[in-house]
Amino acid sequence: MNTNMPPDLLAIGHVAKDLTADGHVIGGAVTYAALTAQALGLNVVVVTSCGSDVDPYAAMPGIPIHIVPSPDTTTFINTYQDGRRRQILKDVGGKIRGADIPSAWRGAPLIMLGPMAQELDESILDSLRAELVVASIQGWLRKWNELGEVSPTVWNGATLLPHVSAAIFSDDDSPTVAQIDEWAGVCSTLVHTHGGDGCRVYSDGAWRHVPAFPTDEVDPTGAGDVFATAYLIRFRESNDPVDAAIFASCAASFCVGAEGVAGIATRGQIDERLRQSRNS
Repeated sequence: MNTNMPPDLLAIGHVAKDLTADGHVIGGAVTYAALTAQALGLNVVVVTSCGSDVDPYAAMPGIPIHIVPSPDTTTFINTYQDGRRRQILKDVGGKIRGADIPSAWRGAPLIMLGPMAQELDESILDSLRAELVVASIQGWLRKWNELGEVSPTVWNGATLLPHVSAAIFSDDDSPTVAQIDEWAGVCSTLVHTHGGDGCRVYSDGAWRHVPAFPTDEVDPTGAGDVFATAYLIRFRESNDPVDAAIFASCAASFCVGAEGVAGIATRGQIDERLRQSRNS
């Protein structure tokens, strides 16, 4: 691992071991984020925490990864019914703090925060010097009981949200109207994704709707993480939150149309689908 190469994008959060009937696959927000950024031509690095039972390097070939050792790996059982996700959390990896980030990576201009199970210390931004930070906040919106059954929890984000460029969440996170209003009071941009119904973007004091790109859904896993990363990359290019959401929705449409990471699209594929949409 070369930790001295200056990165374009740093993704921070747990890789996840998603249990399946055939064994397991490596997922988690940072996995989809890193592969998306790589496909879009960026130099991406990852800071994560996991046990020795998984190999993040095999899941993210060619991507430098700094692993905070942990006795356990964050492990989920995900099931879907009527478009809604039910989760069981079997194990949780270690905490990730600012001191865990290699010094050569702290100046990355783009930061993607992708917690899965409340693993990111909210003071982590004190160690970073990013131009833009996008937080996919799902990991702060989960709690679980002794059986591992995951349910929504209240999180006001007061120490983190004022310092991020955009916070992204989904219907699966089950936020209340009161929570969303509270976030809007401290975060300049919010993006609320609705799966096949597109998303809505809060910026400059108003909500605007962005439709989804029609796709035959095969596997929704990771689509929100692809969306968040594509949003971050495009927002830096255009400085337009709605334009970034359109680009991100297009990127996510490829993800849901294939199994796992097979649906991560290149820049050329996304640009072509955007062109076709504009001309239709």
